[in-house]
Amino acid sequence: MEATQSPSSGTSDYTAERLRWMVQLRWAALACAAVGAGLGAAGLLGAVAWKLMGAVAVAGAAFNLGLSYLERRDVRPFGERAPLVHALTDLVMLTLLLWAAGGLDCPFTTIYLFHVTLIAILGGPRWTRVAVFASCLGALFIALPAFRPEVQIAVWAPIAPLDVLMELADLGLTVIGIAYVVTHAVGQLRDRERAIASARDRAALEYQLLSNTLDELHAGLEVLDDEGRVVWRNKRAAELAPFVEVGQVWTCPGTDRPCERDASGICPVHHAADGEGGGRCRFAVPAEGGGEHVYEMLVFAVDEDRVMNLYVDRTEATLAEARLLLAERLASLGRVAQGVAHELNTPLATIRTLAADMRLALETIDGEVARDLDESASLIRDETRRLGKITQALLAGGDLVRARIDGHVPLAAAVERSRAIVFAGLREGPDVTVDDHIAEVQVATDMDRLVQVLVNLLQNAVDALRHQGGHISIRAHHEDGSVSLVVEDDGPGIPEEVRHRLFEPFATSKPPGEGTGLGLYTSYMLVREMGGELTLGEREGGGAKATIRLPASRALEASA
Repeated sequence: MEATQSPSSGTSDYTAERLRWMVQLRWAALACAAVGAGLGAAGLLGAVAWKLMGAVAVAGAAFNLGLSYLERRDVRPFGERAPLVHALTDLVMLTLLLWAAGGLDCPFTTIYLFHVTLIAILGGPRWTRVAVFASCLGALFIALPAFRPEVQIAVWAPIAPLDVLMELADLGLTVIGIAYVVTHAVGQLRDRERAIASARDRAALEYQLLSNTLDELHAGLEVLDDEGRVVWRNKRAAELAPFVEVGQVWTCPGTDRPCERDASGICPVHHAADGEGGGRCRFAVPAEGGGEHVYEMLVFAVDEDRVMNLYVDRTEATLAEARLLLAERLASLGRVAQGVAHELNTPLATIRTLAADMRLALETIDGEVARDLDESASLIRDETRRLGKITQALLAGGDLVRARIDGHVPLAAAVERSRAIVFAGLREGPDVTVDDHIAEVQVATDMDRLVQVLVNLLQNAVDALRHQGGHISIRAHHEDGSVSLVVEDDGPGIPEEVRHRLFEPFATSKPPGEGTGLGLYTSYMLVREMGGELTLGEREGGGAKATIRLPASRALEASA
């Protein structure tokens, strides 16, 4: 069965079901024609050509029987021309019947109106025009005897009261026929409207189910029209770009920094909108609680008028790539460090020996100068010993952050030693204030590792205050089995671009050549190895604040 097409579209509605209905209506019309032929043969209608009327009825019956036979064989004759064939067949038969019944004198000429109405409802504008044209030709033909008497073959002259009954029959058949056809068409239209409404409801439900499913995706999905406006998006895409509503022109969600595009440098959305295919790019958006998420946007041209954007979270993949690159850089750095450590061993041994000789020589000198020199010699000896441990660890391929915990490390000694290292080579520097309470505090830690961390933190504070001067304060407090050592400065604070990656390797805000970006990373790892925690943030009132939280010594806990 061929698909039904809407008359409003200008095409026919002659489905197989409608054609069967036409055949049934034709049987009724042929029955009326047969009755008319019988009445004519009985002489009740005047001098009508009843034989022609009977022949038309027989021909119409044969036509209907042939259609019924083909339908049982599932064959639809005439194809797309079926409406034309049916319309012309019925109008030709009607014209012949009216000609055989006396032409214009026969009241049944109004049946033309019924046929035109039927075809207009079922056939659409195209076949309606054909039916009107054919009806006009038929009317001209049956009117021809009025001008050319030689073509007249019948005279309509029914006996009374049959003439009145025929007038009434004509009116009744026309009204009832048109009413029947219109009622049938309206019923079909209502059924179709209900089907359309049901289909619309199903489509809305399926759309809602699909939208809900797409909203649960971890990927963002949106569709743009040919003018770049967002016509639909799922929940994840809306979260990525809350500043663009549906119906507004699309804007790249990567607002913090430019996205990474292909070699052309053109946004893939513009590529797709121009009919040049899609593409991909990457961009970053801030994450809750700091850091950022990295997304890859895949762009596809759905058709000539629409573009689809798919946002895939590539944060883990990007981190994995960064970790792999970091591992390669650290491995390379380790190989270089081993070579450097090998070369440093000899001069360090020489420095230690000379420092020891200098201390022995200073024992024979009295005075404050001797004490200062002795202090410097002791510092040189201690630091060369610490450097020796580092170089030995590098040469052995060991862990540089491995700690040897001592349960009773005086915090004041670690702070003083760190100050001496950082400020020993400075002619002038920022003021440093050390809280007196530090002298009372002991921690469970590795002395050398703690000094290394404090040196890094103090050196960062000195570097931050190098050009403007300022103040550094060091204080400590004991709480809940741990000691918090705080190093603060009133410098410019932490640069925005490195706040979310302070403890990552090679992260630095210093100019090239002035910092490796490994100081805070190493300090963070050292404090973790010592069972503590290192945090870095903004100081109230401006500047930076570093806090080292370490386990308190047992002696300090007992006294508390």
